[in-house]
Amino acid sequence: MVTWGRPHWISDFFITWFGYVMLRYSGQNIDLLRKVVLAILILSVLFQVYFTVRKISLVRKIKKDPSLIEVIKNELVQHNELIAWSAAFFSVIGFIAVAAFVSIFVQINDLVLIFLTALLIGFGTHNAAFHVLER
Repeated sequence: MVTWGRPHWISDFFITWFGYVMLRYSGQNIDLLRKVVLAILILSVLFQVYFTVRKISLVRKIKKDPSLIEVIKNELVQHNELIAWSAAFFSVIGFIAVAAFVSIFVQINDLVLIFLTALLIGFGTHNAAFHVLER
């Protein structure tokens, strides 16, 4: 499974989003940057969907082959999946806590962007954690 791009796209989105927020609150005209952030967000979501679909198709292929069913039922794989979901959950909670703390000092009006960022953090953390654990 090719996994080289997942963390890269997520980090590109966060760096761009951070720059967007800083420029927005400094009073700069950021219409073009808003479009760039939206494009990178869409690409990040599409990239996460692509790898999720690949993971689902791989699981389906494994389930069709009786000799590979044991791979899915393997306790180590199930344990790694559980750890990956836990890591995703706590990373989303951590991001929401950081966003709440930052909102004490700076008014945040882009709640949809915060929500989508939290989802991307969750998906990215799950995929990255599972990938690292399965190596």
